[in-house]
Amino acid sequence: MTSTVSTKSSSRLDHLDKSGTVFAEMTTLANTHKAINLGQGFPTLPVPSFIRQAASDAVANECMGHQYTRSEGNPRLVNVLSKFYADKIGRVLNPLTEIITTVGATEAIYTSMQALVSPGDEVILMQPFYDSYPAAIELSGGKPVVVNLAPTRTPAESSADWKLDINELRRAVTKKTKAIFINNPHNPVGKVWTREELLEVGQVAQEFDLVVISDEVYETLVFSDSPEKMVKFACLPGMFERTITLGSIGKMFGVTGWKIGWCLGPADLIRSCWMIHQFNTFAVVTPLQEAAAASLEKAIETTYFADTVKTYQTHRDHLVSVLARNGLKPTIPHGGYFVMADTTGLKLPKSLTTTTSTRRDYRACHFMTTEIGVTAIPPSAFYERKVGAGGDVPGRHARFAFCKGLDLIDGAGERLDKYFGDKNKRQKI
Repeated sequence: MTSTVSTKSSSRLDHLDKSGTVFAEMTTLANTHKAINLGQGFPTLPVPSFIRQAASDAVANECMGHQYTRSEGNPRLVNVLSKFYADKIGRVLNPLTEIITTVGATEAIYTSMQALVSPGDEVILMQPFYDSYPAAIELSGGKPVVVNLAPTRTPAESSADWKLDINELRRAVTKKTKAIFINNPHNPVGKVWTREELLEVGQVAQEFDLVVISDEVYETLVFSDSPEKMVKFACLPGMFERTITLGSIGKMFGVTGWKIGWCLGPADLIRSCWMIHQFNTFAVVTPLQEAAAASLEKAIETTYFADTVKTYQTHRDHLVSVLARNGLKPTIPHGGYFVMADTTGLKLPKSLTTTTSTRRDYRACHFMTTEIGVTAIPPSAFYERKVGAGGDVPGRHARFAFCKGLDLIDGAGERLDKYFGDKNKRQKI
């Protein structure tokens, strides 16, 4: 005898893309076609020995190092985070009440939205944006409201050419608005926000009594040619009390598989985040939190962060050169580890389609993967679906990652050089 079971999913999933993330899609396509994957932002650079040793030492613990740690965050890790951020935020964070650790920054995004957003609330996003932002808002019953971070010239020469119209942000605020997301340095553009730009956003937040979620996972990757230094949003006058700052060990140390992030902020907001976190994941992996703490303690005492910036800047410049010589005009990023490149010099067959999207950037990235053997991410994935992905800005671009070994970047360069060797293939479609 058989029975039937309803398989209808929760209505919470209605807003989510059932095909999964573009990162999984493009990585699968890259593997299928043996393409060099410059799409997904996982580093392939060697992890420094002191970080690997910290993990080894933590796992070698015979007993309590393998049991649950404090739900709000491993004591050693939250204490070193408090020390690390003291001069950056301009205050000493209480490690017991103003910091929680999360399973990566993505859980921090989800946790903050579940803690803040009630059904019907609105949260403002600046597109392009990390695709977990709208998903987390919608899963909390909220509504994403989109404003544009847009290039002021075409093609943009550097990430500083991408600007927010503060009046557009102001017009987006309604009686239902609860919070604003800001990402600094910005993914995928690589923009390092000026202090003046941040102050303008802060003025809007203060005027309308909004919370700011400041995603700063790339904070330690600001390059020497950036016209701006990294300014933490929470250090601005009057902003600490209304800001939840997100961070990531994965981005800080190139260990994305460790999945350790955090929320920093005033005790009342952080307590709300912890109330969600305790019933979601409860705690983060104990030995890896110990390893993260030991690694950060060591990094603070050494030149690790400065050395890492130099390494990544070398890799950035290498990739920029590869793209530029092949007519893929790069926007020079001042932070993070991605390059947006204008691909309108790439001739695409008019008949080319993909199973995911007919947009030009999807077609271009599929073509580069299958025909050239180099994978990038289509930026439409970072734009709001319902408004046609912000006009043609994402359609002209592809996002490349330079958190890769020089051998991979050189290999991609050889494949692009070979394909673009025929100058006739550079004509615009």
